[in-house]
Amino acid sequence: MQARIDTAALKRDRPIAEVVAGYGVELRPSGRALLGRCPFHADGGRPNFHVYPATASFYCFRCRVGGDAIGFVERIEGVDFRGAVARLLEAAPPIGRARWMSSPPRRRPTRRARRGPEDRACLAAAVELYHNRLLTDPDALAYLAGRGLERAILECCRVGYAAGDELAAYLRWRGVSPRAALRLGLLGRGGRELMAGRVVVPEIRAGQVVWLVGRTIRPDATAPKYLALPGPKPLLGWEPAARERTVCLVEGVFDWLTLRQWAVPALALVGTHARPAAIEALRRFDRVYLALDGDEPGRQAAAELQRALGPAAVTVSLGDVKDVGELATRPDGPRRFARAVLEAALGRMAPATAA
Repeated sequence: MQARIDTAALKRDRPIAEVVAGYGVELRPSGRALLGRCPFHADGGRPNFHVYPATASFYCFRCRVGGDAIGFVERIEGVDFRGAVARLLEAAPPIGRARWMSSPPRRRPTRRARRGPEDRACLAAAVELYHNRLLTDPDALAYLAGRGLERAILECCRVGYAAGDELAAYLRWRGVSPRAALRLGLLGRGGRELMAGRVVVPEIRAGQVVWLVGRTIRPDATAPKYLALPGPKPLLGWEPAARERTVCLVEGVFDWLTLRQWAVPALALVGTHARPAAIEALRRFDRVYLALDGDEPGRQAAAELQRALGPAAVTVSLGDVKDVGELATRPDGPRRFARAVLEAALGRMAPATAA
């Protein structure tokens, strides 16, 4: 007999905000709720999608869809209740998983928490296709050049571009079943590519692609600006940054690419929400410079991280620019960023010096 799942405990250990953000929905604080663009309809103009951490629920005031974390996964993945629970289980940390099971299972779940060889091969092939496409696509290259990014950093970070309608054929040519792309979320049931029309940035660890995030290059009110591979959102850029004692933490993908281009150790939240696992990972650094966006959500996120990380965290003020990525297009961008970090460091030291 299958184990009975304690769904209440499951939802406690997989907070609704983490689940939603893990599917690429960028959330920003709005009173007691978190606000974002609804993934279930063309959410143009003012965002309509609200997440309520206190009640572990979500609701869209435009398409009138709501529910809990399990219901969200059911709808966004097109699976039934058991399928949604399985996805939440496999995305959860091993510690605590037993708390959700009222009796020990006689068999392990059929879906594995760790990706198998076929899934890894699929992700590697997708990154290869997208990267090669980027290097031959003048529009995508022009867009990235306009963002101040040089070809060298695009090649170093294996940045790609998904032109659309190419992945399934490429996977078959490489001998990889498109079923893996369906399972991972790279392909939808209708065959449409998740990342179509987007610049794609992979997270690579130990030579393996573990996550992808895509940014549209064409303004479109009917499509979200960012889409990510389903599953928990990692800190972008972990492997090169983890070798350092000091790191700069930014919000966006292009902020992170900019700092990598300037040879600054950096990590990206890919949003403003930091999962508990991310905060715990950041504790390994002696100093974390919080160079988040200068808007109100960025300031709130920086304040929350400051409280969570304590004296190791130092907030960096970027002055009259919105984010680090905006500095990439300015000739004095590296110098301005270095000065902002130095001023933050000196400001952090000032009370101790005065004492």
